[in-house]
Amino acid sequence: MLKFWFVIYNLILVPVLWIVFKFLSIFNYKIREGFKGRVTLFEDLRSKLALSNNPQTILIHSSSLGEFQQAIPLAEVFKEKSYDIVFSFFSPSGYNNSGKYLENKNITYLPFDSYVNAKRFLNILNPKVIILMRYDLWFNFLYLAKKRNIFVVIANARYDEKNWGWRLPIIRSFKHTLYNLVDMFFVIDDNDEKYYKKEFKKKIDVIFKVGDSKYERVFQASKKISPKDIEKIIPSKVLENKKVFVVGSSWKEDEELILPVLNKIVKYEPNLLTFLVPHEPKETKLAIIERNIITKYENLKVIRLSKIQNYQGENIILVDTVGNLLKLYSIAYVSYVGGGFKSGLHNILEPVVFGVPVIYSSLVRNSDENEYLEKIGCGFVVKDQYEFYKIIRHLLSDKSYRDVIKTNCGKIFQEKLGTTEKIVQKIIKHL
Repeated sequence: MLKFWFVIYNLILVPVLWIVFKFLSIFNYKIREGFKGRVTLFEDLRSKLALSNNPQTILIHSSSLGEFQQAIPLAEVFKEKSYDIVFSFFSPSGYNNSGKYLENKNITYLPFDSYVNAKRFLNILNPKVIILMRYDLWFNFLYLAKKRNIFVVIANARYDEKNWGWRLPIIRSFKHTLYNLVDMFFVIDDNDEKYYKKEFKKKIDVIFKVGDSKYERVFQASKKISPKDIEKIIPSKVLENKKVFVVGSSWKEDEELILPVLNKIVKYEPNLLTFLVPHEPKETKLAIIERNIITKYENLKVIRLSKIQNYQGENIILVDTVGNLLKLYSIAYVSYVGGGFKSGLHNILEPVVFGVPVIYSSLVRNSDENEYLEKIGCGFVVKDQYEFYKIIRHLLSDKSYRDVIKTNCGKIFQEKLGTTEKIVQKIIKHL
């Protein structure tokens, strides 16, 4: 089937994908940004790699920023072992934001997956290992890697049994061909291991259950936060005798759930201080949130974080800067993580690493942590204002209950660390 799909992919699917992406770029800024960023891709990659003569190069590919953050622990361990790391991205959100986390500037877009582009890319890079974070497999890229005997692995692999692509015969055939170009699979849990071994019986010996490196990334990042970091963001006098509620990565739907409830709760919790951190805090969005709070909610008073020197007892601090969310979670009493009504949940592990109970909606499911947190007794899913009111009122008013939840949160990372070392050792042993 490999030859069959090679012909179909290159004669039909590649031209169709190119046309579809070009068409969508008219309406979608991120796709336009991706095309623009790839114009000088090969020239930029040559100039970056000219600085290094290390033949021990590992390419770590992430679709976007979330997958990239899961890759950081792996990259750090490999760098300690004298490997050069190059990060590739499909999405501009990963490419553009990766510089905030990296000293190593070896980053690149993955080129559009034509045969010529994939060949040219691998000619320049010539990696010893390719690590794919979670998903985002491209046929020509993997086909040529296999031809060159480049070792290809998937880390943090998940198997979604509800994905219709595994049930439709034609698509299933293509997916099987694609995944069979991978040499080793590192899956997250028992369920993933079961389904991967069921689907790929010939690869049972190279499918390993190791866990999710996302936990290690969050754990490592949390250890770098100090009281001095918090003082730089918010004066300590603002936080005195306050129960801090942090709303992270909120969308409009999250704010419509939260703000009416806060307007009621502050009558009973006068010391409640909420940090509202919108997803992509652009000026237009910030202005709308401010206007809504001022005109609709008589018990809420808002000030922007950038103007905190003028603080006069406001109970909503609208965070109009980026890069401070994890630090704010470290001082939270209770948290809410947004995205569950709209795009899919943002990182709900970030508050949990500090022992903070986390509330969220899971209408749009894009991760498995929410189910795990609910099972452990650290996460709370809500569908409407009534459920949100009931849960947050209980957490704020009953300290002993909140402390039990905090203990439950603390158990999670005790059980989840060690994934990175398992993956690295397996790869090095093979090499």
